[in-house]
Amino acid sequence: MSDDGTRLQEESPGGGEWGAVLLRLLVALAVLGGAYVAAALYFQDRPPAGMTVDGVDIGSMTRDEAADHLDRELEDRLEEPVVLTVRASGGVDGAAGVDGADEVAEETLELVPAEAGLSYDVDAILEGATGLSFDPRVLWSHVSGGARSLPLQGAVDREQLAAAVERLAEDYDTEVVEGEVTLTDEGVRVVEAELGRSLDVDGTVDAVASAWPDDRRVEGRAVVAAPTLSQDEVERFTREEVDPALSEAVRVTATRGSGDDAPTATAEIAPRELVELLGTERTGDTLSLTLDEEGLMARIRQDLGQLERGPRDATVELDGTDVDVVPARSGAALQEEGLVAAVREALTAEGEDRTVEATLEAVEPGIPTEVSEAWSFSPMAEFTSVFPTGEANAARTHNLHVGVENVNGTVVMPGRQFSLGVALGDLSEEGGYREAPVIVDGRLVMGLGGGLSQISTVVFNVSWFAGVQLDAHTPHSYYISRYPAGREATLAYPIIDNVWTNDTDTPVVVRSWIEGDQIHMVFLGDRQYDVETIDGPRRDVRQPEEHVDDSPECVPQGPAEGFTITNVRILRSGGQEVSRDEFTTTYHPADEVVCTHPEAGY
Repeated sequence: MSDDGTRLQEESPGGGEWGAVLLRLLVALAVLGGAYVAAALYFQDRPPAGMTVDGVDIGSMTRDEAADHLDRELEDRLEEPVVLTVRASGGVDGAAGVDGADEVAEETLELVPAEAGLSYDVDAILEGATGLSFDPRVLWSHVSGGARSLPLQGAVDREQLAAAVERLAEDYDTEVVEGEVTLTDEGVRVVEAELGRSLDVDGTVDAVASAWPDDRRVEGRAVVAAPTLSQDEVERFTREEVDPALSEAVRVTATRGSGDDAPTATAEIAPRELVELLGTERTGDTLSLTLDEEGLMARIRQDLGQLERGPRDATVELDGTDVDVVPARSGAALQEEGLVAAVREALTAEGEDRTVEATLEAVEPGIPTEVSEAWSFSPMAEFTSVFPTGEANAARTHNLHVGVENVNGTVVMPGRQFSLGVALGDLSEEGGYREAPVIVDGRLVMGLGGGLSQISTVVFNVSWFAGVQLDAHTPHSYYISRYPAGREATLAYPIIDNVWTNDTDTPVVVRSWIEGDQIHMVFLGDRQYDVETIDGPRRDVRQPEEHVDDSPECVPQGPAEGFTITNVRILRSGGQEVSRDEFTTTYHPADEVVCTHPEAGY
């Protein structure tokens, strides 16, 4: 080694060589590291080579490229249907375990994923397939490639899926058919019971959502609904109740009285008639027959009604001038109690047991014949009234003849009321009456049944003197001279009637006839009272006026004074006053009417 330091100078180059080597090594490492990092950065957004998604190759693509490629490749798969296999089973409304529930056929339904809210979640699929990694094994897989498959990931729009399943339910669901038996004019109509079914939308949505996208065959959910009325009950009801009831006719027989000559009748109700009388009633899950009881009784009476008859009270009838007693007679009525029940029982029977014996019960009269033994008939009172005759009064006279004939023979039983309007019969042309003058608003006009008020006046006076109860009468508006002042009555039935009551214990028979120009009337019976009449004086007299009428409808009218009068009827028994009736009548003046038209008059 030299003192001048040359050795040091000679050793210096040797140390520099190693530094250069180290530097080069560091540079190489930096380059390699940079390349490694660059590779990691390059591959962080690319799936490794050879990576697939359910057979779709996405290796070495960028993530966006892979996503777009998956969208395109999987799009057709969203048109391939998801197949639902559905078999309805017992539901929650009593259908579980019902007969026939396991016989509901299996059906296949299809859902198109694209229309049912089913899709693929590409972002979820590619999750983990890309990303920054410095793991040499990951980098090596990017470079060398290798088989690696990612699972499909699905997305479900439950609202859209539920809507799609509901659309399937519209075609799948069937209504329960309740069993029914109907009796019609054409016979028996039977509707067989049928199970219903309904797709369980929520359950099916859950099943599809759980299976998607791994499984395209899914067990759908559906429930079966059973009818409340089973087919077994329909068949039982038809077999045990309807068929026996309509197997043959039901006969109802009855006899009135006894003996060989007693009248007998039979009502034979044929099956076609029974169909109309029978009906069906449902109570819960059971059917039963109903019977139209009113209709049944009406049908029975069509044939047995000839045996029924109402009771007849003892009464009387006029035979010429004599009064004959008509004895009472018992009636006969079909006994309804128990008859309907007997027919019901016969509906389930056969042969002779389908015949029902009905009973007729006696109905006693209200007035037996014995009561008539106390009746006696003699004239109670009589009254005669003269009527105008001649051609001008021909229609009026005709009405009097018809009315008197109709009233003749009228019988008023004790406690019953006499109505002249009723006794006169049909007050019409068909009833035999004609138009004749009547008083309307104080003047004569033509009206149907004109003149009948004269019969009403006769009736009022006979009832007055007979001492019976006077119920209602109406005097004329102006005085007619042929009638007793204050003791007369008009008639305009049904508005105005002449009514009295037989308040005796014996029937009153009205005998009436016309002789010449007189109406005669007598009451035959048992008069209870002596009658005293007080006819008061005329007061407040008013004079009529004169009117000239040139109309063709004019009816001439004579003048009459207006006045007020009071009439009193006193009833006595054994000389003692029993009652007193007082009537005050005010008559308007009857103006004289002079008709000048050539066609005026009657």
